[in-house]
Amino acid sequence: MAGDRTTGRVLLSCVTAFVLLLAGAVGFSVPFWQPGYRTVASEEFDVQQMMLVDLNSAGLEELCSLPGVGEKKAQAILDYREEHGSFSSIDELDQVDGISAKSIEAWRSRLYIESDEMQKEER
Repeated sequence: MAGDRTTGRVLLSCVTAFVLLLAGAVGFSVPFWQPGYRTVASEEFDVQQMMLVDLNSAGLEELCSLPGVGEKKAQAILDYREEHGSFSSIDELDQVDGISAKSIEAWRSRLYIESDEMQKEER
């Protein structure tokens, strides 16, 4: 009988230690008590906000994925590209009617210009 009590106490101590360890791990990994805490799962994630856009090959829909770009601005970019050829730099967008320097800066992290050598290799 004494052995059963000792085994029970050891088992109870192990279970208690495990529960406390688990509670501590959850408490440190999920800081829900901190102000401004939000889970990623609760936020809506827009994949288009993360897509990069090649300025020289993007179509109307891809250009419209840029913040603040509607069909009119996207079409102005396409028209400029058709009239003047490929963009040599992102800063060249300031030559497009209706595009401001502020807009270019807002889009800079999403835009790139693929080099002609890379395009030739793909063909």
